[in-house]
Amino acid sequence: MRFMLLLFFAVSSPAFAQESNPLVGTWKIISSESIIENEAPQHTLGLHPKGYLIITQEGRLMIMITADNRKAGMGDAERAALHKTMAAVSGKVRVEDKDFIISVDVSWNESWNGTEQRRHFKIEGDKLFIETEPGPSPVFPGKTSLGRLVFERDK
Repeated sequence: MRFMLLLFFAVSSPAFAQESNPLVGTWKIISSESIIENEAPQHTLGLHPKGYLIITQEGRLMIMITADNRKAGMGDAERAALHKTMAAVSGKVRVEDKDFIISVDVSWNESWNGTEQRRHFKIEGDKLFIETEPGPSPVFPGKTSLGRLVFERDK
């Protein structure tokens, strides 16, 4: 009985979950690049974006990232500019080999709700590298882009 109790606590502890799924945890963004139709990478969120990616052991992903140097605003033009300098998504997440797939249930971009978003990833030490698949650019309408994000584990 004691062994079963110890096994239960070991399996349900956050440390165990992190070992079995290295994506689990809180990650702070350190860089973001967009590649628009095979052009040179652009820092559309600036050189020092802000935000976090959180993945729970229960399989929930939440991310919110914003550009550096954003200006507050309440008018329509200012709010539109704020919308263009952020991304926020939440949904259930599953891992398939070197990809994770988000079943989006809420997003800053209504067209993503109800879709699956695939992301390629690799972890090196405390760094998480993510690359999106090429798709319609949310920043440059009518163009194709892919994103490259780098996060570090939040300690």
